[in-house]
Amino acid sequence: MDKDKFSADDFIGQATIYVEDLLAQGSENGAAELHCTKYSVVDAENSYYGEIEVGVTFTLKKEEEGGQEIGGWRESSS
Repeated sequence: MDKDKFSADDFIGQATIYVEDLLAQGSENGAAELHCTKYSVVDAENSYYGEIEVGVTFTLKKEEEGGQEIGGWRESSS
């Protein structure tokens, strides 16, 4: 979706990113990473619309003594 002040958000396209292996590896090893990769974006008619570059880091949450959770996600700086 795009976001601007002049009109409602409009659908601009979609990309599919498969993360099943990333989650499995992260669950087994405690962490896993999908390095920055370009994915094709398609519009509502499944026509090529451009590219998006995405990288993901998976970190298994751990419980501290007392039940507090640590870990999670962090925002990218780019």
